[in-house]
Amino acid sequence: MASIEVLCTADIHIGRRPSRLPDRFDPADFSPRTIWADIAEAAVTRGVDAVVVAGDLVDRENKYAEAFGAVESVAATLAEAGIPLVAVAGNHDAGALPDLAEAIDNLQLLGRNGSWERTGLTDDDGDPCLHVDGWSFPSRYHHESPLATYDLANEGIPRLGVVHADVSDEDRYAPVAVDDLATSGHVAWVLGHLHVPGLRHDNPPVLYPGSLQPLDPSETGGHGAWLVSVETDGTVDTEPLGSATLQYREAVVSTTSEQGFHDVVDTIHERLRETVTECSPETELLAVDVTIEGRTDAHTDLRGRSGELEQIELTDGGTTVQVADVTVDAKPPIDLTDRAGDDDPIGYLAGLLRALEGDEPLEPYQDVIETAHMNIRETHDSNAYRELKSHDETYSRPTEAETKDVLRQQARQLIDAFVEQQGVTADE
Repeated sequence: MASIEVLCTADIHIGRRPSRLPDRFDPADFSPRTIWADIAEAAVTRGVDAVVVAGDLVDRENKYAEAFGAVESVAATLAEAGIPLVAVAGNHDAGALPDLAEAIDNLQLLGRNGSWERTGLTDDDGDPCLHVDGWSFPSRYHHESPLATYDLANEGIPRLGVVHADVSDEDRYAPVAVDDLATSGHVAWVLGHLHVPGLRHDNPPVLYPGSLQPLDPSETGGHGAWLVSVETDGTVDTEPLGSATLQYREAVVSTTSEQGFHDVVDTIHERLRETVTECSPETELLAVDVTIEGRTDAHTDLRGRSGELEQIELTDGGTTVQVADVTVDAKPPIDLTDRAGDDDPIGYLAGLLRALEGDEPLEPYQDVIETAHMNIRETHDSNAYRELKSHDETYSRPTEAETKDVLRQQARQLIDAFVEQQGVTADE
C-alpha cells in the first residue's frame, strides 16, 4: 500500500537564540537557524513528499532580514529535489511570513488573512493523494477558533490540517478544542504554538511537533521534526525524529547523612551519565539543571560551593553534558527520636512532628492543633476568600486533617531553620 510522507515541524523562531546555556557555549552554535538548515538535508535524504511548517518559522517581523537567507536556502534545496515547502503563519510571524512567501520561490503560504486554503500533493502518477488544509494568523492575536470558519469541501481525498493554534486555556492565540479537531474529518492535524512536542489525540493524530530546537530550560526533553505518513486509505503513522542538537534536562540528586562534598560530586556524575542515555544521537549539548535534596552534614558546604558544582562537565559519546544550574535543597540531619522532649524549641517541634506522624501520643499537643485549626478556618472564612468561594463550587472549609498537614510542613521547616542557626547536627 502506497503512502505519502510529510516532514512536519513548527515554532522554529529563526532569529532567536537558546537561553541560559553554560557560559563557554555560544548560543549561535545552537540557534534554531542552524537546525533549520539541516531540515532540507533530512528531507532530501529521506525522500519525503513535502515539508510542512505549522507557524512561527520566523521569530518576529523585525527578523525578516535575518530569516530571508535561511528560508530561501532551504526552499531552494527542497525545490531541486522536487519537495514543496508549505507553511502557515503563526502569531509571531503573521506580518513577516506572507512577505517571505511572496519573495521566495517554493515557499507556499496557506491561509492568508485568516482564511482557509488548500494545496494538493500527488503520487508518482500525478494523481492527488493528500490535501493539506491550512489557516494563517491574520495578526498578532486571534481570539476565535479557526475551525469556526473552516469551509473547504471534503473531496474524498485524505486531508491533513495545519494550523497554529492553542488547545490550552489561553484565548488570544486561536483557541481550539482537541475534540473539534478530532471530529473534523481530517486524517491528522499538525499544530504550532505550544513548544512541548507530542500527540494531544491519538486517532486521528493531533500533533504538536513542538519547537524544532529548545529555546529555554522550560523546554525539556527531546525536540525536532516529526514524520507523518499517510496511507491511501487514510491510515496515519507519526514518528519523532529527535533532530535537535540541544537538550535541556532536570535531574534530582539525593544525598545521605554520611555523604560529603566529593561523594555528592560523584553522585552527580552518575546521574548525568544516566540522563545522557535518554538523549538522541544527534544531541551535541545536554544542559542539566541539578537539584540536590536529602539530609546531610555537608549541606552548608554544598551551598557554599554550588559554583564549583556548576562547573561539572563530562563527555559521553558525541554529547557534552554540562551542569547549567544547581539548586541545593539539602537539609541538616536530625534524629527526631533523640531530640523529642528536649527543653528547647527543636525538642518541642520534634515531639509535635512525631505526634503528628503517629509515633507519639497527640494529647500533649491537642491545644496547639485546635488553635491552629481555628485560626486556619477563620482565615478561610474571611472576606479575602469570598471571591474564590463564589466561583469554585468545590471549595470547602479546611478539615482537621488538612490542618495537621500544614502543621507537619511548618514544624519540619522550623526544625531545619533552628538546626542550621544553631549548627546542631546528628545522625538521621
